[in-house]
Amino acid sequence: MGKKSRHKKELKNESLPVTNPPEPGVTKTRPVRNQSRPAILVTASITAAMVFLFAFFLASANSYARQATEYLQQGNVQQGLAAMQKAAAYSPLNADYHTVLMRIYLSMGRPRQALEEARRAAALSRYSAGRQADLARASLAAGRYTDAVAYARRAVELAPYQIAWYETLAATCAAAGRGELQASNRDAARRHLEEALKVPEMIQARVAGLGEEEKKLWVDAPMLSVTPGVHLGMGQARYLLGDLPGAEKSLQAAMQDNQLKGEASLWLALVREKQGKTEEAKKLVKEAGQINKSLEAIFQQLKAVPALQG
Repeated sequence: MGKKSRHKKELKNESLPVTNPPEPGVTKTRPVRNQSRPAILVTASITAAMVFLFAFFLASANSYARQATEYLQQGNVQQGLAAMQKAAAYSPLNADYHTVLMRIYLSMGRPRQALEEARRAAALSRYSAGRQADLARASLAAGRYTDAVAYARRAVELAPYQIAWYETLAATCAAAGRGELQASNRDAARRHLEEALKVPEMIQARVAGLGEEEKKLWVDAPMLSVTPGVHLGMGQARYLLGDLPGAEKSLQAAMQDNQLKGEASLWLALVREKQGKTEEAKKLVKEAGQINKSLEAIFQQLKAVPALQG
């Protein structure tokens, strides 16, 4: 019995697992839990929240923009302005919203705010000729005539094969010259007015720079030429420079475009008035008024602008 009992104890001891003591200086490590999963979940949550917020702001901006359009169509300018301001606040990177704000401010006679919005829109669309043209328009309203001409030039530089920006440049130079004349800055006025007369040379130089193959491929739009829109700006400039025969010729060319006929008739009436042809001037003013009622009142304002002499 004693031997059997001793043998069972030895077998029992042999069945126990053997654990070696840790070596001196070695730290026993525990299994590391996977900590990347919570981080991934946090990142995903943040991304989802950002997407939701972006969609919310975009939807809100679109909603306010639609409201603004409805108000403006109804003639509610103040409510339209408030709605468009909210649209721009929800979507500040939308250049179109700032452009609409610019136009609203111009219609309200607030040129400083209009210029600020035009600058914001241009900053968001740095290579847009249209944004530069808007800057020119807002600068004219704010009395910053040199800046206005510079912006109009920039529009031509950005889109040299689009005739609209040459028309904008001619009109801007003429308007800047008129503004300087009203401010008694005759030298600056002459400089701007004479630049308007150089626009046809710019167009001709651009066309001359085209190769024969490029001219053949020019099929999407009419070839660059001096349009009635360019003639209108030149006619205004020539009148203000005291060149009545030249003004008459340019303005008659501008009248070939029905959309410009009212404004061209108004300026031709000024020419006729200077020539002493009062009855013909009255007839032209009446014709202009039938196209646009506001032009009859503008005639008296333009008549008071002092013209340069030769």
